[in-house]
Amino acid sequence: MRLLIVSALTLAAAVTAGAEEPAPAAPGFTGRTTGDGMFIYHKLSGDCETLTHAHGRNAAWGLWRLPLAEVTASGPETNDAGEAVARFVCRDDSACIAQGALSETPDRVKAHDIPFASADLARAYLADVAALASACKAG
Repeated sequence: MRLLIVSALTLAAAVTAGAEEPAPAAPGFTGRTTGDGMFIYHKLSGDCETLTHAHGRNAAWGLWRLPLAEVTASGPETNDAGEAVARFVCRDDSACIAQGALSETPDRVKAHDIPFASADLARAYLADVAALASACKAG
C-alpha cells in the first residue's frame, strides 16, 4: 500500500512538472459599464483591435465599434445633457467608426461620445484605453 501511495505521488509530481505555463492573457477588458442607474446599460469592452460600446440590452439602443489604432480619445467633456463624455475621433478625418444596433454596424461615423455618470469614471476609462493602446503596441 505504501509503495502505491509513493508511486502515485511521484506520478503526480512528474505530470505537474511537465505542465506548460499558461499563456499570458491578451490585453483587453470586457463587461465595464459607465456608472450606476441608467448608465449600467452602456457596456464597454476593448482589445488590441477594437473598442466596443454597446448601449442597451444586447446593444438594442446602439452599437459602436471603434478601431483602436484609428481613433484618438479626449475628455472628459460635458455634453448637452450635463453628462461627462469620453470623445473618440477618427485620426485621419475618415468615418472609421462602425455604428449600428444589435450585432449589425452598417453605418460609419467620424466621431463618437461615450457618456459616463461622472468625470472620474470617464477619466479612468480613458486611462485604461491609453494603457491598452500602449500594451498592444508593445505586444
